[in-house]
Amino acid sequence: MSRVNSGVSTIFKLLRSPDSFILGETEPYEEAEAMQPIYSVDLQLPKDLQPIDFERMIQELTAATVNLLDRDGNLLFVNSQADAYAIEAFAAPYKTSCEHGQWVRLDESWSLNSRIFTDYGLITQSDNRYLDLLLASIVCLIPGTTPDTELASAAEQADEHAVALLKQNDGRRLLAIDRHQVSLIEGIARAYRCSSQTVLEASEFY
Repeated sequence: MSRVNSGVSTIFKLLRSPDSFILGETEPYEEAEAMQPIYSVDLQLPKDLQPIDFERMIQELTAATVNLLDRDGNLLFVNSQADAYAIEAFAAPYKTSCEHGQWVRLDESWSLNSRIFTDYGLITQSDNRYLDLLLASIVCLIPGTTPDTELASAAEQADEHAVALLKQNDGRRLLAIDRHQVSLIEGIARAYRCSSQTVLEASEFY
């Protein structure tokens, strides 16, 4: 399951609303808290299930089982793994198979790379932006402490690999990147006498 690297501190705050988890720019915490992703269930419907029957199933599901955070067609977003499994159990009598996922919602302060963002995330019909944690990680590029640090150059190179980015007031920047490019960003940071830390690791779950 995704988790905050134990060495990360004072990077960003997880904003919590009653029905969602959002990564955004806020005042730093003294130490980073463990973060929970949101979960998704992609309902693979039988071909003979009519749209009206599917909508009735969703209504019954939300009334009896879980609170949906968001929805994008057959893809349902919920708060917990338990809710995801509850949906799967509810859908079983309808001969509906399920695929699970983990995501994090990026608020409007994040700049999305429009060229590749939809390869690593999606924007729902409610205009919410979600990063797929099975495909991506979030790292923080941190200014160095020596006079010869070159943050601007490091940021210019790192940004080329960003799926989305969030600039911090203190010069740091959060980068959503391909899960296999964490070491690449670490190398860029070292080359310009900066540092980087993994804030949210790509999920190994499912």
